[in-house]
Amino acid sequence: MTSTDDRPDTAAVEPGERVRTALRSAGLSQRELAQRIGMDPTALSKALRGTRRLRDEELAAIARASGVSVRYLASGAGPAPVAAPDGRRDRAQPVTAQERRDQILEAATVLIARRGYHNVRVSDIARYCGTSTATVHYHFPSKEAALHAALEFYARRFRERLDEEFGQASSAREKLRRLIEVQLTLTPDDVDEWSVWIQFWNQAMLEPELRPAQRRIYSSWRRLVVDLLRECRREGLAPEADVEALADRFTAMVDGLAIQILVGSTDLTPDRMRTLLLQAFEPHLVLG
Repeated sequence: MTSTDDRPDTAAVEPGERVRTALRSAGLSQRELAQRIGMDPTALSKALRGTRRLRDEELAAIARASGVSVRYLASGAGPAPVAAPDGRRDRAQPVTAQERRDQILEAATVLIARRGYHNVRVSDIARYCGTSTATVHYHFPSKEAALHAALEFYARRFRERLDEEFGQASSAREKLRRLIEVQLTLTPDDVDEWSVWIQFWNQAMLEPELRPAQRRIYSSWRRLVVDLLRECRREGLAPEADVEALADRFTAMVDGLAIQILVGSTDLTPDRMRTLLLQAFEPHLVLG
């Protein structure tokens, strides 16, 4: 007869699958995980098969060891584990120094965005791009350097996207509309960009040496908005508007609305964010 403890539990099956996914992403075997968290290997095996329910403290320990959130393991909500791409090069395959740096940068940006800065180890970055921790340290001496590079990467990509969008616009008003569209959290890449940016803000509060880069990139973004508003004035729009004040209002709204969406602090949606941002310059400039 099957005991109550050994009877399959449908609520435990899905967490077991998510634990397996997290293990694959972290490059850990079941035995290595059991040793790391001090759990009996047989009990862990039963939990992964769905015949034993994981206790809250066990889920928390597994989350710490595999670099994911408890929320993800328990319910599937939140950022999923990041597995290395199938098409990555083998470690032994020759690459140039620049190619290797680009691989490491890609790994660092994706992992930091989806796992969180404090949940990413140098060994995770090395595993993701198929290289050694020594090679990662050669290109990025510290995790702070990797975070800095990730922000620079996304800032550069954001500007490239804007240049492409602006090239298709016929007026300054249309450029503002396209600028708003690029701010929205519509795709996983959008969420990744915002995730890195918000984490950089947080680290800059704690580590003053990061603030000059944060200020430089943010000032460049704000200046872009000011320049667009001045272009609108040259086209006869909003002649009496204080463009500096309007830029401050708009950038603050962008940041605040995006944070609300990413952390789920309200029921705000990207569509609602778009509507509010289109109204940000009123009554001086109507975009809707």
